[in-house]
Amino acid sequence: MDLKHVEATAIPCKPAAPQQRHTLLKMNLKFTLGALLKHMTFFILLTTLANLHAASLQDYTQGKPLPLFTATKGSVMPNTTDQTNNLQEGDKALLLSGKGLNDLTGISKLKVLDGANAVPITSVRRLHLFLNQNQITQLPNEIADLDNVVFLYCEHNRMDSLPRALLDMDALEGMYFTANRFTAIPSFVFEMTRLKKLQFSHNRITQLPAALGNLKELRHFNIANNLIPDIPATIANLYRLRVCDLSNNPISALPEAFGKVQIVNQLRVRDTNLTTLPEGFATMRATIDITGSKIDPTKLSPSLRARIDTEKPPGSKEEDKIIVRRPGR
Repeated sequence: MDLKHVEATAIPCKPAAPQQRHTLLKMNLKFTLGALLKHMTFFILLTTLANLHAASLQDYTQGKPLPLFTATKGSVMPNTTDQTNNLQEGDKALLLSGKGLNDLTGISKLKVLDGANAVPITSVRRLHLFLNQNQITQLPNEIADLDNVVFLYCEHNRMDSLPRALLDMDALEGMYFTANRFTAIPSFVFEMTRLKKLQFSHNRITQLPAALGNLKELRHFNIANNLIPDIPATIANLYRLRVCDLSNNPISALPEAFGKVQIVNQLRVRDTNLTTLPEGFATMRATIDITGSKIDPTKLSPSLRARIDTEKPPGSKEEDKIIVRRPGR
């Protein structure tokens, strides 16, 4: 046969019969449901493993005293989770971050090792309590008995409320609640007028009340990455601020009175809807980080434009005052 003269013949394809289409549909649906069930099973397994890891404080301690970390010049924090900048020479820290804790019942009755001695947790002067990266949904009312705690760290947990018992923690200078589930800062927090540091970044907070102005001792205020559109004029009362971070909020204007606050180190308004700044900021020492905002630096006055920078001013980080260093630094 001469293949060069063989003509190609198109073979018509019949459309799939209704029964065949039904079979194909069932196969596709079966495959889709199978994949979905596979992913759901994997998610449930991860959740189950996380819950299996979760433990109450009582289960974790098993009645044994917990060791304390003592801040001494040149010492290194034994983990990469907890911050060190608030620790002063001789301060003690109870490191309970990343332990999978979901229930803090009994925390006021704990025994801790202060040196070689097992003592009540309430007897330790200037205690820093680190509870970061756990599964805590609430703080127990007995937290009020820890009136020796100076800094409370509860970052990356599951809290959406706080007990008024915090008002009774007379030594408390700072609270950190980054990455929880708050939609509002509890109103009684604005009665805690002794606070020097307050952090509620990475939550779902939608407003700041005028009562913010009660916290006149604040040096550090961080509400970055929330849903706050307006800043109350009373923020002008926070005249001791060293660092203020309002970044990643839908803020379109700052109160002119805020410009009277002589912030020391840095004001951060990154990724906001701001188009300008109060002219009063031109005289403060702090730099202003406007990265990602709608502010055109060329439209600012020369003196205000001079404050724009992503770094803090020279001298803001005094190395000789750092007591405890983080690993690798």
